[in-house]
Amino acid sequence: DVRQLWINVNTKVLSPGIWKGIIRLHSLEVKATQIDIPVTIKVWQNALPQKQPVRLCLWGFVNSSYLKDYPEEALRDKISHGTNVFVEPPEFDPVAKFDNEGNIVGNIDFSKHDEFVKTHIKDGLILFLAYQAGLRGPAAQFTPVWEKAHKSWLKAWIAHLKDMGITYDQYAFYPVDEPGLNNGVDLLIDYGKSIRDADPKARIYADPIGAASMDDLKRMAPYVDIWCPNRSGYLLNEGQDKLAYLKSTGKPIWTYECIGNAKHLSPIGYYRSQAWLSWHYGLTGMGFWTYCTSSDDPWFMPGGIYPNGTYDYLLIYEGKGVVSSKRWEAIHDGVEDYGMLNELKNAMAMSKDNSTLKYKEEATQLLKDDVFEIARYCGLDKYGMEPGLGGMKEYRQVEDARWDKIKEVRRKIAQLLIELK
Repeated sequence: DVRQLWINVNTKVLSPGIWKGIIRLHSLEVKATQIDIPVTIKVWQNALPQKQPVRLCLWGFVNSSYLKDYPEEALRDKISHGTNVFVEPPEFDPVAKFDNEGNIVGNIDFSKHDEFVKTHIKDGLILFLAYQAGLRGPAAQFTPVWEKAHKSWLKAWIAHLKDMGITYDQYAFYPVDEPGLNNGVDLLIDYGKSIRDADPKARIYADPIGAASMDDLKRMAPYVDIWCPNRSGYLLNEGQDKLAYLKSTGKPIWTYECIGNAKHLSPIGYYRSQAWLSWHYGLTGMGFWTYCTSSDDPWFMPGGIYPNGTYDYLLIYEGKGVVSSKRWEAIHDGVEDYGMLNELKNAMAMSKDNSTLKYKEEATQLLKDDVFEIARYCGLDKYGMEPGLGGMKEYRQVEDARWDKIKEVRRKIAQLLIELK
């Protein structure tokens, strides 16, 4: 019988050099079989950056998923794999009630909100998704009564965050998911105007899809502080003009993707190479739907393919805690790749010695040509991200070639860092 093993080795405590060891497999039988796997690791002189330079968001609503009994383990797992943007589900938003005149009645309930914020804020940025669900009263949204209550509620909420020691750059409001669907663009603008009126410094996040037009983006721009456009609609074979416009606003730009049949997509192409594609376009964040947000069992296909079932998007599995996947590990590797590219860029900027000119030229070419070649695995090259007519044999050959290229470029980066430093 055959099984694949995925081995993670923590090299942080190891000094540079060649390290060797053995992994011993031993069958549980009276007459046992033993196999020794030799492992050789080269630890380079340069470490990854202490602070991760790329944002990673995965919409991991543990509380409503099959991991609900393992919240602490799930959080540790997300953080250890690079997650540093946490989406707060609407049920954790502060709850306030207002009367017929728009006055807040009684105390605002921050209990569930504070629990979520205190647990996550030290490890990243929080997005308050569909936050408006926490405001309840007799008037419809955007009426004068609701606007009055909304403004008072937001001011109290922001003041509460300030009292907790949380600054504007540690959170953002996320009023509408994927503007470009239905009337999402107009809603985003309406909420944005109301948020700006309550506090112009409060940041707003938007993740427009490709269906949002250039005019839509221009109308939204005054009410967006963090852009996170859909990868397919902006970074691949269309949407380049819209991406250029988003860049012209001077605001942070991330990207995300949510393609069906995700478990059959290339771990290197769809998942790992998103980091290289993001670097290629100068983006500072990325993400995927979704870490665990589903009540479906990821081991099976209970409801069919989305939208009837959401199991296919899930990056991890549930056992006695969190069970990883190659796709999840590939995302983590991509985060580290981005960090190495960032280190190389910084080393080039810091190196003032003319003797390093040759290495600067090599690094410049790597950051342009080699990065783009790997970025193309993410939906731009002829092989795509899923098995083609050649079946799994051809697919395996494509993956092996991609993996060889990534190893080659990573080694070049490591060597150039030594020369430049």
